[in-house]
Amino acid sequence: MKQPNLILITAIAMLAIAFHAAPASSAMPIAFTVSGTVTSVAGGDQIVIDGKSYTVQVQGPALGELEQVHVGQKVAVVLNGPPGAAATQVVDIQVQNAH
Repeated sequence: MKQPNLILITAIAMLAIAFHAAPASSAMPIAFTVSGTVTSVAGGDQIVIDGKSYTVQVQGPALGELEQVHVGQKVAVVLNGPPGAAATQVVDIQVQNAH
């Protein structure tokens, strides 16, 4: 094989590998978050943020976190799906401290 052909084949192989690799960010899951003021905590598994109700996942840390949340607090919640979807649940609650 001639030297120029070997260089060409190597360059094509390197380009194919480079373009085939997926970016690292594509492997990261999408996190759905909602933040706002708690307007109600009801039923032991419901939190209402800025007038919109969200169900809290009962198997997980969010249910325990819900017990520490009070009306009027600013919170950020992580959802396991898009807001508004019927099956979406709160999987994490973070109380935001006022500074």
